[in-house]
Amino acid sequence: MLSNNTQGSPRQQTPYNKMIKSTASAIAMVSMLFVFNGSSICCAEEDTSKLIIDTESATDREARMAWWKESRFGMFVHWGLYSSAEGEWGEKTFTRGAEWIQKKAAVPADVYQATMLPKFKPSVDFAKQWAQLAKQAGAKYVVFTNKHHEGFALHDSAQTEFDAKDVTGRDLHKEITEAIRSEGLRLGVYHSLWDWHHPDAPAGKGTINVAGLSMADRTLPRYLDYLHAQVNEVTDGRYGAVDILWLDYSSQTFEGEDWKAKELVSLVRKNQPNTLINNRLWSHKKMQNSIGDYWFGDFSTPEQHIPATGIPGVDWETCDTLNITWGWSKYATNYKSSKDLICRLIDAVSKGGNYLLNIGPLPDGSIDPKSIVRFQDIGEWMQVNGESIYGTQAGPFTKLPWGRATLKQMPNDTHRLYLHVFDWPRNGKLLIPGLNSTPSSSYLIDGINNQPIEFKKTTAGILLSGLPEEPVHTAASVIVINTDQAPKVTTYRINASTNGTFILEPSDSTTKNGVKYSDHTINKRSQLNNWKKGGVATYPLRVDTASTYSIEIEAAINKLEAGNEFVLSVGKIKVPLTMEATGGKQNWKTLKAGSISLPSGEIELKLHCISRLGTDEIAISIIKLKPAE
Repeated sequence: MLSNNTQGSPRQQTPYNKMIKSTASAIAMVSMLFVFNGSSICCAEEDTSKLIIDTESATDREARMAWWKESRFGMFVHWGLYSSAEGEWGEKTFTRGAEWIQKKAAVPADVYQATMLPKFKPSVDFAKQWAQLAKQAGAKYVVFTNKHHEGFALHDSAQTEFDAKDVTGRDLHKEITEAIRSEGLRLGVYHSLWDWHHPDAPAGKGTINVAGLSMADRTLPRYLDYLHAQVNEVTDGRYGAVDILWLDYSSQTFEGEDWKAKELVSLVRKNQPNTLINNRLWSHKKMQNSIGDYWFGDFSTPEQHIPATGIPGVDWETCDTLNITWGWSKYATNYKSSKDLICRLIDAVSKGGNYLLNIGPLPDGSIDPKSIVRFQDIGEWMQVNGESIYGTQAGPFTKLPWGRATLKQMPNDTHRLYLHVFDWPRNGKLLIPGLNSTPSSSYLIDGINNQPIEFKKTTAGILLSGLPEEPVHTAASVIVINTDQAPKVTTYRINASTNGTFILEPSDSTTKNGVKYSDHTINKRSQLNNWKKGGVATYPLRVDTASTYSIEIEAAINKLEAGNEFVLSVGKIKVPLTMEATGGKQNWKTLKAGSISLPSGEIELKLHCISRLGTDEIAISIIKLKPAE
């Protein structure tokens, strides 16, 4: 900032804050306003003397990551000027990505600033509400958006007056960090690499630039100095320890050293040696495969989806929304249920990941009732079952027909399996398929007396019996299995659920000849797509008794693709399927597809694409095989 104000009132706006409208004046003003006190943080040519060379041992890295792996669950908060738009600009409304409203509505930066700043009026104790709700939910850390793509900073920045201190007279970053720490939670700071307010910042196609400059007319080193200087401000210790720096985001056309990534990482490591840095200095295609390289970040960040098999060998964290937007929109009313959110938390942890669940506070920073209820519901479940989440690792099972499992190593090399049962058996029995280790003990976590559970070893796995008729919790009840050694599990096979139905999910299959698995592209539904003639998906089943099953297929098919021929087969048993249109590739329907007789034993069920009539997409999600009546 260009002046110092300690009176708790907004500073007088400079010409830059009122925005520069001509290209010539923009260039002149930028050269004047983006000068730093002292030397710049980064330079046009890499100065290797500024780089911290990777000397961290694997043991030291594990020690630095330990608290994060223990935590497993965090709260994400998206809040800034965009929150005051509430998903509405003029006659346009946005239910998805309300934090991108400036770009989505193509609002020039000067108009955006003039419209949004007068609306930004945070309440007195908003930060305390965030922290208290996170604590109540059982989250162990909070990551908040200090600066999103709009460029407005919540911290007191010496680089610009487009920040909360100048506008409100309050250092909101300080208020938030103090509130989070007061609840004993770890602190994460989100800082956007993009900046739609800075005239020299790189920007994606269609992004409005403050000075109307093309990319060719921008002075990139000037923005990199600005970016690095702001990151320095939030990590240099003035706000205390930063446990996570959550950067966002890069593309294949601008990533890595385009941001002077090594200098930026070195700057943070020098300021905060123990800080965890995510991987978004790199584009999606590179970042997930590069964890372990010092410059590529500490953990991967799948967004709005949970990888089907986790990300083996990589530390990762799924960030997720309560509805379909990160920032607040009054039009985003399709919230996930509390049950779904609890199951998604369990799903992520069972695959070795963390779960970072977002809230988008209202314009004044308060939290809407629907969000509060969902976080409170998660908290109630965590109060009873938190031990099955905190400090656990991925379970040993590829898949379970009734839920998920996490694993924890206990003293003396004993182990504890936590079975998260989504589909509670009504007959009092539950098979743990493929578990070859005999338990030393077993009990149901009920929050009262942890009822012992009977068990016996069978050829199919461990059979539990004597379970109560009703589940402890409608989302997930947890059964503990203690073993004297690491549990041993046989190769995964899909078993029938408690009602005899086989549920074949896309992630259960192995594919070839071009068929692709995706867990988030169409209506956020996991699916197999990219079907071409000769494409195959294979599902491994274990059938106890030979029987006939009716076939139901969840699909999304454009009318131009109606009539495509598939075959469902087991050995010489083949059932021809003709795919019907469902009303479009965004419209999922359950197609009745006849019946198939399955032999007993371990079998391979295959779905073949025999012919394709068009080139549009065919998406197939869950296949259900129900006992024929």
